[in-house]
Amino acid sequence: MAKSTNVRVPASLGSVTNATAETTLGTVTLNAHSVKVDQKFSALVIVETPSTNSTDTLAVKLKLGSTVLSTVTAFDAADNDVCFIKLEGYIDAYGELLHCVAFDGRTGQAFANPEPLADVAFDTQTDKVLTVTGTWSVASASNVATLKVFTIETTPV
Repeated sequence: MAKSTNVRVPASLGSVTNATAETTLGTVTLNAHSVKVDQKFSALVIVETPSTNSTDTLAVKLKLGSTVLSTVTAFDAADNDVCFIKLEGYIDAYGELLHCVAFDGRTGQAFANPEPLADVAFDTQTDKVLTVTGTWSVASASNVATLKVFTIETTPV
């Protein structure tokens, strides 16, 4: 029997322009009971910088609630650069913890080895909100970062 996969994407993909405050680019809500223990969990985030100013830097985060799961550290974005976060993990059957590894990168950077993340509490009985944020180092009308892809997949093991 084939395994079923649930894929979730945000209702809209946002952008951050001319601001230094951490700005939400997209949000996905996993409804209570929709994610089960012993499931594989993956996330893919792709952010593009169609326009940039000088040596201003951009940081991108993937969060579960207020917990940061992975960060593309501040980098000197150029026009049409792309950065990404790929996260893979599973929900364990005992402590309802999300065990995962993540890797990130950006245009012109060698692909990094996946790094294990600290386990994150993941109560399957409550709604979970995953958020992608972007933060520019300097406010400039030329600084634009746009969320292009944000998918969350859960698959039975």
